[in-house]
Amino acid sequence: MLLEVEALYALLCDRLAVLEPCAVAAVTRVFLEVSLLPCEERLWSLEFAFDQDDGRIARVVACFVDRLAKRPTEEAPRGYQVDMLLPRVLPPRAPSDGVELEGESGGDDVSDGALVARFERALVVLGAYRSVETIELVSVEAHLL
Repeated sequence: MLLEVEALYALLCDRLAVLEPCAVAAVTRVFLEVSLLPCEERLWSLEFAFDQDDGRIARVVACFVDRLAKRPTEEAPRGYQVDMLLPRVLPPRAPSDGVELEGESGGDDVSDGALVARFERALVVLGAYRSVETIELVSVEAHLL
C-alpha cells in the first residue's frame, strides 16, 4: 500500500511527539525512516540546513514529485520539513556514531533508498551536522510543504 505525502507527514508528527531523547540525530533518524516508507510520490530530494537566525534552527526537508516525472514541475514539490530549535548556548560536542536507520527500507523504489543512503553519507562528513547531532533540542516542529 502506497501512502500519500500527508499520511507520511502525520506519521512523522506522531513519531516526533513521543521521541525521547529528542536530540538532532534521533529526529533525523525518524525523519529518514518515515521518508523511506512507500509513497504514492517519489522522494525527490532531502536537505539539511541551518536558518539565518544565528543558526539556532536546524532544518531537514523531504520533497516528493510525481513518480512519472523526470524532474520537478514549475510547482514547488510537495513534502515536509522539520525545524529543530537548538539551545541558545550549545553544550560541548559528545562523540557520536552518526545517523543510523533502524530496520530496512520500507520503500518499493530503490532510488528512494539510494537517495537516503547518499544523504546519510553526506551527513557523516558534514561538520556542521556533526557538531550538533548529539544536542538535545529545545523544541521540534514539523510542517507540511
